[in-house]
Amino acid sequence: MTIVEESLNARDRMDSPIGARMRIGGRDVDYFCGTSYHALHGHPVVIEAAVQALRAYGLGPATRADMSVYMETEALVCAHFGCEAAAYVASGYLSIMALLLALRDDYDVAFADERSHFSVNDALKCAERPVFRFRHRDPQSLSEQLRRHLKPGQVPVVVSDGVFPSTGALAPLDHYAQLLDAYPGGLLCIDDSHGVGVLGSAGRGTLEHFGLEGERAFCAGTLSKAFGGFGGIVPASRALADRIAAKGGVVAGASPPPVPAAAAAGAGLRLFRENPSMLQALRTNVAHMRTGLAGLGLAIPQTPVPIFNVQARGDLKAVCERLRERDIVVKYVGASGYSDAPSVETLRIAVFSSHSSEQIDDLIAALAVLL
Repeated sequence: MTIVEESLNARDRMDSPIGARMRIGGRDVDYFCGTSYHALHGHPVVIEAAVQALRAYGLGPATRADMSVYMETEALVCAHFGCEAAAYVASGYLSIMALLLALRDDYDVAFADERSHFSVNDALKCAERPVFRFRHRDPQSLSEQLRRHLKPGQVPVVVSDGVFPSTGALAPLDHYAQLLDAYPGGLLCIDDSHGVGVLGSAGRGTLEHFGLEGERAFCAGTLSKAFGGFGGIVPASRALADRIAAKGGVVAGASPPPVPAAAAAGAGLRLFRENPSMLQALRTNVAHMRTGLAGLGLAIPQTPVPIFNVQARGDLKAVCERLRERDIVVKYVGASGYSDAPSVETLRIAVFSSHSSEQIDDLIAALAVLL
């Protein structure tokens, strides 16, 4: 490693739990990055739950043996999503794979957004069904692909991110669902890792946001982002959960999340459910940030998503550096630098429910000078 690389690593080193105000590289900064939308990863209750579970059970069962921690976390998922059962898998990345493998006998052809997350693409490969791509967030393109590639009697599954991670763009799921009405048995499967805990009146995610929760629409999510823990989830019926256990190879073949992580995830989800003010604070901060960015002449979508994609003329990497000098940290994303990143450089700004209005105002004021 070169001296320069060592210096960069030290500068980016996290020295405290994630939070709206945290310590990075030895400096206290306002943090507008990442995916801990309620900053629960550093909550004392979440940390204490992990510590107690570690002392009681160690890191994990080293097998698929049942432990009360896992059952309690799954029960909390069921309570939150109003479902009969829940699959709790090794990571959020694998949850969409577990879902698509379990449903594989229910569809013949998959249609996927061309900028779907890597998790979706890997899941589709493992499902071993024909896959056709439609243009990013384009219902007309999906309609054309369905007409072109679906033979009479075949059942489609439409697969997409619910919320795209780099840009914060919402998939137009309502339009996708309307298209699927013409295809008996058609399925909608969403990787909603950035939607659960954020969207919908109760925080159940993108399907709730669009009023699409039902028998033919499924979400795979995570406890690793908004809920402050770790591990992937699939809210399910009892029959689907049994199929995931039997056919979702990542469930049978991978170790479960570490016990302390599972306990932390349960504690974070419980805190979220007991404190609806978190979701309201997030909505308030999203509106505040949206108004401020729009006031700078930036094109900002009118959604409740706490991810903002800033495109502007000039050197955005330099803007990111100048913000850091002011102890404000945002994410620079190079052109096509992630699954859904556009072909131009951008700044990704994430807002948390725990950001103060003053922090948001300070960021907006700094961007007004630097952009």
